[in-house]
Amino acid sequence: MKLARFAAAIAVAATTAITAMATTCTASAQEEITKLKVGYLPVGVYSYFWRAQEAGYFADENIEVELVPMAGGGQIIPALQSGALQFGISDALGVLNARNGNIPVTYVAFNFSQSSDDPVHSVLTTDPGIKSPKDLEGKAVATNLSYNTDWTMMRAWLRQNDVDIDTVTFREVPFPDMLPALRNGTVAAVGAVEPFVTFGKEQGATVLGHYFTDVQSPIVLSGIAAMLPYVEANPDLVKRFVTAVDRAIEDFQKDPSIARATIGANTKIPESTVEAMNLGDWETKVPPETMQFWVDAAKKEGIINDTADLNSLVWSPDE
Repeated sequence: MKLARFAAAIAVAATTAITAMATTCTASAQEEITKLKVGYLPVGVYSYFWRAQEAGYFADENIEVELVPMAGGGQIIPALQSGALQFGISDALGVLNARNGNIPVTYVAFNFSQSSDDPVHSVLTTDPGIKSPKDLEGKAVATNLSYNTDWTMMRAWLRQNDVDIDTVTFREVPFPDMLPALRNGTVAAVGAVEPFVTFGKEQGATVLGHYFTDVQSPIVLSGIAAMLPYVEANPDLVKRFVTAVDRAIEDFQKDPSIARATIGANTKIPESTVEAMNLGDWETKVPPETMQFWVDAAKKEGIINDTADLNSLVWSPDE
């Protein structure tokens, strides 16, 4: 009898221990933090990363994000491909160019746009002899890169204004170096983005036009990309990451002053400039069909030849 009670006690103790172990393992799994490296440009367009970190939205999803400043999609997509980054920002043509080169990259969030009533890109000049786009014939114009959205839209804008683009020299100048390039006469005009547009106006530059929104408004042009095999292997993690970003975007949508405060806190831009600059718009749900504009634009410039599968360019968490 005593032996039976002893055996029963052992069984109860074993069951209790197993249950406690299972509970501990479950809690540990729930509390496990996933570390991610994310490539981005440290400008206002991508300030939702700062907001998601500072508001604890990444932490709420058990994610720890290291933001890695980079020059643009030309650096970020190869880093995604090598595994050095898990996510990174890219403009639309960065993703299309990569796909054209058989690199399986996709958007997990195609989320930044602008419209004619709140443009963040402008054509600036400091040459008093340049009064209109037509005056740029035979001169040099700068965009931050070649064969990207800025370069493509600058060419479309010039054509729209009856400029013979075969007479225009296109040069690559990083956004921070554009105003000095205007002052020293390296180029006659630049395609600048905020806050450099506002800096330029404060320094006496003339706005000739808005090379994105004069051509198409509204226009969605960039977002967060990842390698498709990584996304397919980690769908829950991707959903959690996008959820954190979307919460930050929703904050910006509800109260733009949060966006301005976030930009001011994470850059050296003077408060007066932060308050004066245009912000553009952030979205959380952009249909894949939006990419058709960029497919057509890329074909017109000879950047791509094949018709892209639009649904594969913007990953859906419902897939």
